[in-house]
Amino acid sequence: MLALVLLVALAIVAIRGIHFGIEFEGGTRIPITLERPAADSEEMASIIDIIKTRATKFGLTQVVVRGVGASEIYVEVPQSDQALVEEIEEILREVGRFEGIVDGRVAISGDEILRNSITSHVTDRGWTVSFTVTSAGAKKFGQVVYGKGNYPLYMFLDRPEDAVVIASRDELFGESAILEEESIAAIEDALVKGDSELWLILLDDWGAAKAELSAYEITNKSKAIVSGAVDEEMRAELEEMGFIVVRKDEEKMRARFTTNSETGETMVTSWEAVGLLSAPLLNPSITQGGTPGLQYQITGAAQGATAQERRENAEKETKMLKSVLSGGELPTDIILGSVTTIPAPLGAEFLRYSIIGAVGALVAIALLIIIRYREPRLAVPVMAVSAIEITILVSIIGGLGTIDLSAMAGIIAAVGVSVDAQIVMSDELLKKGKLAVASEGEAGAKMKLDRAFYIVMMNAVLVTVAMVPLLFSGLIEIMGFATAHILGALLGVFISRPAYGAFVESIFLEK
Repeated sequence: MLALVLLVALAIVAIRGIHFGIEFEGGTRIPITLERPAADSEEMASIIDIIKTRATKFGLTQVVVRGVGASEIYVEVPQSDQALVEEIEEILREVGRFEGIVDGRVAISGDEILRNSITSHVTDRGWTVSFTVTSAGAKKFGQVVYGKGNYPLYMFLDRPEDAVVIASRDELFGESAILEEESIAAIEDALVKGDSELWLILLDDWGAAKAELSAYEITNKSKAIVSGAVDEEMRAELEEMGFIVVRKDEEKMRARFTTNSETGETMVTSWEAVGLLSAPLLNPSITQGGTPGLQYQITGAAQGATAQERRENAEKETKMLKSVLSGGELPTDIILGSVTTIPAPLGAEFLRYSIIGAVGALVAIALLIIIRYREPRLAVPVMAVSAIEITILVSIIGGLGTIDLSAMAGIIAAVGVSVDAQIVMSDELLKKGKLAVASEGEAGAKMKLDRAFYIVMMNAVLVTVAMVPLLFSGLIEIMGFATAHILGALLGVFISRPAYGAFVESIFLEK
């Protein structure tokens, strides 16, 4: 059985490899604080699952996401590439609230999207993300868009709530040839959503803008979305008014427009500052009370000076959008903390010390066994069983999960418990003064081993009971330790202790 489990463990390593935490490989840790603590362990697990799904869909298979208590999450990446870290922060920063709005009413919501239906298509001119909605979502869509043929369907991701957008004409329009008056009307039309209309404040004159802002009903969550180039004096005044100032890159403040091919009116097609992704026109055939389709698309133009730059931009946009839509909406806003980077050389040093510690422990144990029992042959099974246990634990934990510093400590501690059990078994059979006479034979050995196994079993039960609260404590620093300890105890009781018992019994019978 021990050999079989060892082969299975090695097969796991061959297929999946061994994943070490950033303490050993080096990498980056991004701490996340939930704006509102998770209501229970189920909600925390849901938030962790959303973040994991986003990371996986983005192509980051080695990202580790762990909860810490009820209000913090660690996202760990075994790399320190600055560009990659920025991309991860971007997909984490999104709440993931998708809305399709027609004439101020929500026609599609993110919770109506089938997560596994999201696909994408990229060219050097633009990108498309397609998805399928539920039948209930399609029915709601048909009711909202009834009679709205050729209306734009404004598709938003994380449309701000309780916010004002403050921008200059240059920031909004750039060198657009579309008339400003019509463009402003188009923006204001796109910002309507029931009772939560976003305000647009043109920054022609700061004094006039402040007078206009005085009419806004400010709450403790009101946001002022401004360009990153805004001066510090203006930012300070907005904060004094009670706004939370949100800076956006100048490129994101630029709205993009087109002309409605059917009505000739100006319409805004995308605006990153408020999360507007695209605005396709509704085909009149689906707005006349018929059954709308289940398939929808979000489109966008690729940005860049060359074909390669445009394709790379389009691929990045689709990866980000697919990851966020696939994960779904977070139940609360999140705050990203300061990124912690562990250099790879330091991580390798941690791993080296851990290996030295494990090997040193085994050698010390072997010497003590030889001195204690005056039986050099015992050192071989003790060393062999302990080495196999380490191999199995490292393979299972590292292949199916991640070995961090606490897990490595747990593995070494589990081996210590294993050796303790082996000493108990050896003592029962071989300790001076208790060596069975020939008449006891195999029956005597079985009796003594039964007594030893009772002690070993009780120790394993106590270890498991002691570790279970730590396993579910939510404290990231000790969960790996508890996991390794429990797995080691179960492996020992059911497989490795009986295997060692067979070794020591053969020596007993020989004597």
